[in-house]
Amino acid sequence: MKTFLNILNSIPAVIGAVQTVESAFPLPQVGQQKLNLVLGLAGAAYDVAQAGEEINKGQLLSGVQAITTITVAALNAAGVFSHTASVSSK
Repeated sequence: MKTFLNILNSIPAVIGAVQTVESAFPLPQVGQQKLNLVLGLAGAAYDVAQAGEEINKGQLLSGVQAITTITVAALNAAGVFSHTASVSSK
C-alpha cells in the first residue's frame, strides 16, 4: 500500500515535469523524445535518491551529469540543436 501511495503522491511532480518540458520545448511531433526526457530525468533522480538523505559532491555531480546527458540526447533527437561542421583554421 505504501508503494501505491508513493506513486499517487508523485502525480503532481510528473505533471509538473511534463508541463516544464512542454513549455521549454514547444515542438510538434516530438512527443516520444519528450516522454523519453521525462522518464530519463525521473530515472536519474531515482538513482541519485538511492544514495540516501546525505549525498556527497561526487554523487551530486554524477546525478547532474546523468540528467544533462539525458537532456542533451533528448533535445538532439527532437532536433532542437543543430550541428554544423567544424570550421578549419587553415
